[in-house]
Amino acid sequence: MSLFLEDSSGTETVAFQQTGEQGKASFGFLDGGSYRLLVEFPQQNGKWVKEKRRHSILTKAAYNSRNNTYYYQGKEGYFSIKFSGLKKIDQENFRPVFREVRLEEDIQINVLQFQALKKGGQINISVRTLTAARFKKKVEKAENDISMLSVPGIK
Repeated sequence: MSLFLEDSSGTETVAFQQTGEQGKASFGFLDGGSYRLLVEFPQQNGKWVKEKRRHSILTKAAYNSRNNTYYYQGKEGYFSIKFSGLKKIDQENFRPVFREVRLEEDIQINVLQFQALKKGGQINISVRTLTAARFKKKVEKAENDISMLSVPGIK
């Protein structure tokens, strides 16, 4: 999985990382400023994209602020992205978003906008694949958990 950290205007890629086998990556030693995180999801197959009628859900993205986890459903499959190790990150300007950024052949999903307060900002990311049933179960918590919300910016 490819992760791109850009300045908030999207004009400059500040850092790039591939997740390891465990789906983990980290961006550290960030200068103070505003950033956006884009993810290029790999195409999943088999049980990761198989959807039964009872697992169908319209939500494309949701965020649980209690455990800092973002949930994404796309043509690539179903994923969760957990953010941790937040150091020198402005919690008030830590905003999950959903915005497709189309490049020539690739589609990147802008999942997060945040602000590092000063030099030395850090964010750890852990990406996991989900089944359609697991995605639906996690997202349906939005009905019962006020810390969970549908992510704005969905078209």
